[in-house]
Amino acid sequence: MTALSRIRQALLALAIVFLVAVVGHRVITGSDWLTSIYFVVITVSGVGYSETSNFPPELQLFSIFVILVGMFVVGYTITLLLQGMIEGQIYRTLGFRRMTHEIEELHGHTIICGFGRMGKTLADEFSLHKVPFVVVDSDSETALAARADGLLVVSGDALDEETLVAAGIERAQVFVAALHSDADNVFLTLTARNLNRNLRIIARGELPPTEKKLRQAGANDVVLPAVIGARRMASLVTHPHTAELLGLITDSQSLDADLEELTIREECPLVGQTIRELALSTKHHVLIIAIRRHDGEMVFAPDAGTAFAAGDTMIVMGKSSDLAEFQAKHRL
Repeated sequence: MTALSRIRQALLALAIVFLVAVVGHRVITGSDWLTSIYFVVITVSGVGYSETSNFPPELQLFSIFVILVGMFVVGYTITLLLQGMIEGQIYRTLGFRRMTHEIEELHGHTIICGFGRMGKTLADEFSLHKVPFVVVDSDSETALAARADGLLVVSGDALDEETLVAAGIERAQVFVAALHSDADNVFLTLTARNLNRNLRIIARGELPPTEKKLRQAGANDVVLPAVIGARRMASLVTHPHTAELLGLITDSQSLDADLEELTIREECPLVGQTIRELALSTKHHVLIIAIRRHDGEMVFAPDAGTAFAAGDTMIVMGKSSDLAEFQAKHRL
């Protein structure tokens, strides 16, 4: 039985004793309701009304019963209430320390500033793909709800440097500025860039002119939800089938296929091989969408004669099982 259940039972018992005592006093003495309630309150509380009593024996016995049972139930209820408060405080303290320790142990994680609709969607996607992340939000109720879901949360103003440091920004790899205000996101981006020069910053903007300001503040990538949404709606009109396919690809839960980025390291056996030699489409059922060269060049739909080099990143598409098998075989 939980502490809350015990407290509820104790409060119910106290209410029953109080009701029985009030009704009993009224029946025995014929007093009005207020007098009966007054009698029960001063009896149970131990205040008392006199050291001697001129009441009849039946009322004295009833008073003894009310005193004994009432004091026990009141004492039990108060004990449970205090226990619940203390246990809750201890739990919050221990939980806060545990969460702080887990955040301090993180390296190369992602920080999400703002836990609105976009922040919650990001958290769901990161959890699905096992990406370590920390949520920063100034709303205490939102932070408590996120903690209840098992997320690592720092409650505080994201525009405050101490809050970002508590989220491990100096050890983070990616920073997402997803606040509602464009001005706040610009200031937040500038603050994050000053705290970590190597940080990859992805910033949200509502108005198109904000993109330039966010990039000047230090953002590597800028996402404009309104623009993206409008373009998606336009493509549903102009190229409905293409838009449907892109939607299925981005929503991995709707299509039995995933997009994956695979970096080719120096010890990888693919170094120096061509796509023709690898013959991915027949052996592994994995499709190469593009190759990002180590110098930053993006090669879209590479031909069969394209050779792999150390530091390249392949953007491939296939079933999860095929991708996992391909990664294991080629040590990617």
